[in-house]
Amino acid sequence: MGGTDSGRKRTANRGYVEQFPVVDLRVLKRASLLRHGECTYDTLRWRNQDLNTVEVRLFVDLSDADDAAIRITGDVPDQRAAIECVPCQFGGYRCYFLCPLNGTRCEQLFLVDGIFASRKAHKITYASQSESDLSRARRKVRKIHRQIDGDARYSRPRGRNRWSKMQNLRAAQCEAVEIYRDRLRTMVGDIV
Repeated sequence: MGGTDSGRKRTANRGYVEQFPVVDLRVLKRASLLRHGECTYDTLRWRNQDLNTVEVRLFVDLSDADDAAIRITGDVPDQRAAIECVPCQFGGYRCYFLCPLNGTRCEQLFLVDGIFASRKAHKITYASQSESDLSRARRKVRKIHRQIDGDARYSRPRGRNRWSKMQNLRAAQCEAVEIYRDRLRTMVGDIV
């Protein structure tokens, strides 16, 4: 089990999740746009790599729990996605988008080729799924470096915690350099 060529074969992907604009249900909930029994609206803007801005207007209608939906208008063709409100065990509701292409539950709708749909319907993957061992090692170094410097996600460690993070950073840097050197050795060995 788990040997070479085992498991489902990888299909061709259309890109990475990080490349496409997304409407995230969790973000809408934090922004108080998911209020049961109410209709709310807001505007979202995304800027892609070539500095073009995509702007959409979201209309969230939860006035009828059986016919809840989100309507998306703006720089994309008008679209509608149903929202399924599932009652929770101790009261309240949990909401899910129903993907317009395949009808499955999802929490994010990605804009690919002018259509908002789930990640699986568009066949897009996460960038980390296609990383090489060297890219993964370099990402680990960057993450530990951010933890040491402190940013919006991580507070700056103090005392013994900082010392141990510095040790982890040195070990990760050594690992990344070793992987890089091994790759160079194999490239030189292939040439000679």
